[in-house]
Amino acid sequence: MKRHLVAAIACLALPTRALLEEQFLSFEIAPSSAHLSITNAPILVSHDDIVGIHIAANSLAEDLRQITGFSREVRKGAAPATNGTLWANGTLDSVILAASVNSSLIRQISSKGLLDISDIQGKWETFKTAIVDRPLPGIGRALVIVGSDKRGTIFGIHTLAEQSGQSPYHWFADVPAKKHAHIYAQPKTTVHGEPSVKYRGLFINDEEPALNTWWAKGHNATRYPLDTEFYAHVFDLLLRLKANYMWPAMWKSFIQPPGNDFFNDDPGNQQLADDYGIVISTAHHEPMQRATNEWNETALGPWDWSRNKANITKFMDEGIQRAGNNESYFTIGLRGLGDEAANTKNAIEMLKDVFSVQRGIIEKYHGAEDAVHQVWALYKEVASYYDGGLDPPEDVTLLFPDDNAGNVYRLPTGDETKRKGGTGVYFHFEYVGLPRSYKWGNTNNIPKVLKELMHAYLRGATQIWIVNVGDIKPMELPLGFAMDLAWDVSKFSFEKMPEYLALYSAREFGPEHAEEIGSILLEHSHLVGMRRYELITPDTFSQLNYREAERVLSRWKALAARAKVVYEAIGAADAALKPAFFQLVYHPVVSGALYHGVTLGVGANYRFALERRNSANAVAQQVLADFESAYDLVEEWDAMLDGKWANMMSQAVYDAIEEPKRWAAPSRDIVANLSFVQLRQDMQFSLGNLGIRAEGSPSPTQQGRWAESVDSSMPTTVFTPVVPLMDPYGPSRHVDLFMRGNHRILLHWALDPLPVPWLHITPSNGTLSRSTQTDTRLNITIDWSAVPTGHNTTLRIALRSTPSPFPYLDYIHIPIHNSALPALPPNTFPETAGYISIEAAHFAATTTPSPLSFYPIPHLGTRSESGAIALRPFLTARASLADAQAAAATYLIHLTSAAPALVATVYINSGLDTDPKRKMEFSLTLDDAPANFTRVLGDYVKNANAGDIPPEWMEHVADGVWTKRVVLGPAGPGGHRLVWRVNSPEVYLEKIVVDVRGGVQPSYLGPPETFRF
Repeated sequence: MKRHLVAAIACLALPTRALLEEQFLSFEIAPSSAHLSITNAPILVSHDDIVGIHIAANSLAEDLRQITGFSREVRKGAAPATNGTLWANGTLDSVILAASVNSSLIRQISSKGLLDISDIQGKWETFKTAIVDRPLPGIGRALVIVGSDKRGTIFGIHTLAEQSGQSPYHWFADVPAKKHAHIYAQPKTTVHGEPSVKYRGLFINDEEPALNTWWAKGHNATRYPLDTEFYAHVFDLLLRLKANYMWPAMWKSFIQPPGNDFFNDDPGNQQLADDYGIVISTAHHEPMQRATNEWNETALGPWDWSRNKANITKFMDEGIQRAGNNESYFTIGLRGLGDEAANTKNAIEMLKDVFSVQRGIIEKYHGAEDAVHQVWALYKEVASYYDGGLDPPEDVTLLFPDDNAGNVYRLPTGDETKRKGGTGVYFHFEYVGLPRSYKWGNTNNIPKVLKELMHAYLRGATQIWIVNVGDIKPMELPLGFAMDLAWDVSKFSFEKMPEYLALYSAREFGPEHAEEIGSILLEHSHLVGMRRYELITPDTFSQLNYREAERVLSRWKALAARAKVVYEAIGAADAALKPAFFQLVYHPVVSGALYHGVTLGVGANYRFALERRNSANAVAQQVLADFESAYDLVEEWDAMLDGKWANMMSQAVYDAIEEPKRWAAPSRDIVANLSFVQLRQDMQFSLGNLGIRAEGSPSPTQQGRWAESVDSSMPTTVFTPVVPLMDPYGPSRHVDLFMRGNHRILLHWALDPLPVPWLHITPSNGTLSRSTQTDTRLNITIDWSAVPTGHNTTLRIALRSTPSPFPYLDYIHIPIHNSALPALPPNTFPETAGYISIEAAHFAATTTPSPLSFYPIPHLGTRSESGAIALRPFLTARASLADAQAAAATYLIHLTSAAPALVATVYINSGLDTDPKRKMEFSLTLDDAPANFTRVLGDYVKNANAGDIPPEWMEHVADGVWTKRVVLGPAGPGGHRLVWRVNSPEVYLEKIVVDVRGGVQPSYLGPPETFRF
């Protein structure tokens, strides 16, 4: 894979910078006369093409000026007469000609047989590039970009700009144009399109406090409308991403109420969208091209169909009339004003009447009920109306939402895929609502996004993909990814995820660091996929077991260090790239690392305080330092580029989860619940000032409260430091020693000589002090080749410390079991420390009816470092339930002795029952036991704020996995098989953990994978 990745980056770097499209440009000196230099070529468009093509052509001229340093003319031309010419000053050697198939210029060229356009005529948003000799009088040669329609042409123009060196994020992330002395069109014909999804775009939402405050500050105001100046940048971005569809900003505000109103904040917004070529629709609760904030209850009465039908009808009528002939996608239906259910006793009967009235209005202005596109969003409670039998006319698009947490709620089945209006998906990259809002940073796991949207494509939901991006920033990566996927699904797979991110990085920052940046972004995606920032608490990750919190924080710190190295290297090579890298890579990574440092630091501080560790105070101080560094990062962001993006990333996020209204974002950052110990005070003399924390042991916490009349003094006989069982198949272990007394007194410690030569503990002695080291870690390893076979005992290692008012002697307990195992088959997992943990991709065998099989799904999932597994091919698995259930993946395990009751926990990548007739099921059985298919999710329950949801949803949707407990029963010593089966290709297994004899300890991520032969 790495060789292919390097080759892909190299190909991108040398000829072009475009991300996924076939290359038709190069930058090297033309190797043959067949190449066409367009370095300073003027741009020709057809005078009779729509204005959006002319806008794009002017943008291209500016792009190429930034890239080459040459300004160029953009000419609107008409097909000249037989002896006429387009340029009065004679023949031009080269021209860039961009026009649609229906333009007069292309008609003339094709009528002469100079360009075949039959392969794109009648297609949707497709374009073709070719070099044409003497296409028109006065032109020697032309790079022709011809589109099947207006947007096909516009996409072709922007693809030329991107391949030349202009990023789609040239304004929204300040990616500078890549300079080139020469640009050549290659002597080849390319065809691009049709798109995989017909309408693709974004929803600007939840604009407070970031977007609105940022835009107002840039205009020296407390409130400033999102006008044509703003939306021109948005439309430019959308078209460069090959998107075509938008729900405009619409959040209510009490600062200069009523809030954002696309249609009235600037009356030119709607026309500007049509000029650019953007299809305007409205959010799921804003019917008939009206903004919710346009409804004035004081003047118009309640938003209640049963009580105020006439005024609501008039309101909707005015929306359709105002839209005129601008390209639109009308939202139909009726919900409450505040993203709530409609106030009605019988929603289905009400909506039947609403549909009839709305379609009558459409017929009034457009001649027929189905003359224009209409969409009904099945959001929250609305989905239950559809499930209850309310079916709109066939030409209405059904828009299936996710659950606001990145799990698509429903997908088309049966004849739903044949609807004239088709089906689509509404997907969230940010959200305000239950169980908790997440909108500060990009916390989207890109492989999970790929999984959900790929399902939508394969299941036929390809009419609309609309993604909620909040303020647009900082969602550049997931937005671009979703639009690239919607443009051409065939370019994507889970295996290609590293390549995609490296190509993205090369486009934005050049090839030198592209592979490393792509790797940083993939690791960031993996880490945020564990849990979104706002839903992490100090005790989310275990502070006690499996070094879980420590491992997570260590990964974040390592990632931040890597990002810093690249940031400094990029800044040294090209300072113009620093703002873009800061926005797209450095800030997301470092802010995430600091957030985890603060939040997990609070958890570590509390545990250390319970253990009476002196270092609890240092951890508290580090938390405060990280808290300050986080705001330093905010101020660095605000100062960047003379304040261009000031306030965009200033939203508060640090919070105390116990506060009321816990779903809402905090109004100001706080750090809560820090603990301190009295550093000058000694520990109770019978325990001594040296603390011992064996890995996974709560003993020092239990020693935090002590009663001399009940609890024995040292050496401890209760609450003793015991490390987890050590065997040849488990990891090394560790013990932490720490000061828990007067910090002014040096504390010397030493281990007694070890009782056996094959046990190694380093270091074996040392000194703890406030100035150099308050804590130290002892690493325990064993030379298993020297351990007697069958050795099964607990070693006691004496530890002494001075000074101490009471002689300090305690023991570290190390249980050791060296069982003799026979030769085991490859991919066998032996029991270790009373449990087995298996990453799903490491199955030993599959038994499947051809061509079905379980396949590894790399990069998907956060409880595994090797991805997940699922049935493939996807559609084949959906075609036959019997074949799907017959397929099996087998895992081999080995027990050292009989186990009275094996209990497994399976970690299934989160998802919902998208097919009501085939709800997700799984089976995990032992050896030859028959399959026992069990629902992944329970029967849905109604929730007033979230719609119909599984009973597990409110508590566990933030986990990103569904964990299910499976009782496997008794098992004898030796080898056994775990057999995994599913009923659907939408069930993705990440990990299996088998508790053999009570060895599994509580943790969020589950135990890391254990040893595998």
